[in-house]
Amino acid sequence: MCEKTQQEQRDIETAIEIQVERTQKRKTWREPRRNIFRLFSTYLGFLIYGMNDSTVGALLPSIETYYGLNYTTVSLIFLAPAIGCVLAAFSTNRLHSKIGRRGVGLLSCGSYTIAYAIVSFHPPFPAIFLLYIITGFGSGLMNGSWNSYVSGLTNSSSLLGFLHGFFGIGATISPIIASKLVASGIPWYKYYYILTGLSAMTTAILVTAFWEETGTVYCQQHAGSSGITGGRTLKVVKSKVTILLSAFMLLYLGCELSIGGWIVTFMIRVRGGEEFRSGLVASGFWIGLTLGRFALGWVTGHFGEFFMVTIYIVLAIGLQLCFWLIPQFVVSAVMVAMIGFFIGMPIPAAIVVVTKTLPPELHVIAVGFSTAFAVSGSAVVPFVVGALAQSNGVQILQPIIVALLAAQLGLWLFVPRVAEEKQGE
Repeated sequence: MCEKTQQEQRDIETAIEIQVERTQKRKTWREPRRNIFRLFSTYLGFLIYGMNDSTVGALLPSIETYYGLNYTTVSLIFLAPAIGCVLAAFSTNRLHSKIGRRGVGLLSCGSYTIAYAIVSFHPPFPAIFLLYIITGFGSGLMNGSWNSYVSGLTNSSSLLGFLHGFFGIGATISPIIASKLVASGIPWYKYYYILTGLSAMTTAILVTAFWEETGTVYCQQHAGSSGITGGRTLKVVKSKVTILLSAFMLLYLGCELSIGGWIVTFMIRVRGGEEFRSGLVASGFWIGLTLGRFALGWVTGHFGEFFMVTIYIVLAIGLQLCFWLIPQFVVSAVMVAMIGFFIGMPIPAAIVVVTKTLPPELHVIAVGFSTAFAVSGSAVVPFVVGALAQSNGVQILQPIIVALLAAQLGLWLFVPRVAEEKQGE
């Protein structure tokens, strides 16, 4: 009992220290000094997150062949994470209140570790589906916690760009490694040995970095959050800002994951590419995405999120039309990489808009709900692509991507009006 009381006292003292730092000035990535390690750990977490999201697309032809599945059935693997993300969306604030960022770090990346370890034993496909529900839960928690943490630091637009840039790094290297292993005759499921080890290491680093961030500390930072979780969640869900940006991010992620998930299959069966070269095209897309997030973060923050994201989406639509209408392998590969470059920043920019518009105590819930809703909903889009490809061929990917980009642009044009209304309340 005495030890528990002493631990609670230390938690309260840590929370007070953090609260004093907040009132004195907004935290930076290097002040206090422990933030350097914390920021590094979130970047490492997003690197694993990126590897998670791009692995399925690279291995999809192998999984399809190994289990003897058609397009529609194998597409369920895109749909599975949606269930986990829905659970994460409605539990993220309560989990933060109970176990803090330390516990969320354990659950988020730990979910990956458990799922990958079991997938490496290549169980029946229904089990693969269930395991990807677990990875979806981890992704939802990862989004809510680390996006809100980084957005609370100064220069958040650039730092979020870097955070999602590390997602892009993970998403870039994963198809290269996975495609090389498969091309060398190594069974697809052995790649999950690598993912299991990396995610286990990252879990340990996240827990260590946020060791002091317990549930007590979180509640002290967000006074009363544990007692009115449901009310705050409802308030966030009903907010026009949350609804609009959640829909925007859903369309964005649906577009991103459809390209990343189906581009290898498209390049093999429509553009006539070899498996390894087609895998490199997928990596080219993720490389473009990564470079865009690192290079355009400052530009986006300097000239304004609304103006620059509008420009990025218009350019992406033009490049996508070139990809669609010029049926050459090399041209398609270049266009895909350039599309990735220009669609890298909308998600970080949307998160910045959320945190600028809503009060700090709602950031974890708002960012967690928006991103988890977007991830879960966007999982439907690659599934729909697969279902349509079953009857119309995988070339159906092209008009779907154009439509998704156009819909994103339409929603984004409403952002200034909704943000002004919210700030005027």
